[in-house]
Amino acid sequence: MVLAGGGMAFRVEYNGEDIELATLEAALDCARNAIANDVDRFDGWAVEHDEDVNDWFVQAVRNGRRVGPLAVVSAIARREPPGPAVVEDWERRVSFVGQTPAEAFAMAADWLGRRPGIETIGDVGWHHTASGHQLRIYYRD
Repeated sequence: MVLAGGGMAFRVEYNGEDIELATLEAALDCARNAIANDVDRFDGWAVEHDEDVNDWFVQAVRNGRRVGPLAVVSAIARREPPGPAVVEDWERRVSFVGQTPAEAFAMAADWLGRRPGIETIGDVGWHHTASGHQLRIYYRD
């Protein structure tokens, strides 16, 4: 989503790749999905917020200890140059990261199946990253 006059977005940095998402919830979900694809076994998540730098640190937890790689979610301000702007406020985006294309599509199908209120799929994006295959779905609910 492009916000005229600026707005807040979030960047997920993980394994040398980064992606921008419109909401903190989507960014944290993206970080968890990426980590889940790299960690064989885990019990839950550790998410810490550092107020000094306004970053969130996400890591898998197994037996009460942090394991595997760390994902960093950063709040970023978006600034648009003055002048005309296009605002598409009806679309939202969700990302799924799987080790195989089939896994990414299966996660997306499961997620969509649990959300009967979604009216329209606007677009689908595909990106191969160092951590796997990323499927992005733009939707309206």
